[in-house]
Amino acid sequence: MTHLDNGSVVTDLDAHRDNAALTEQGYTIRHIETWHRETDQTCIVWDAPELTEADLPF
Repeated sequence: MTHLDNGSVVTDLDAHRDNAALTEQGYTIRHIETWHRETDQTCIVWDAPELTEADLPF
């Protein structure tokens, strides 16, 4: 799992535990990328969940 500066997260398609945990935390799939170089690698790019008033600390 890789956390990007823009709040997105990238995981391997086969990282079932990480993908399930992100889904439970409210992350949504932005898109899926497949790289065809020496090896085929498929990654999921996730968007962070939206903040709501319930998330604010007051």
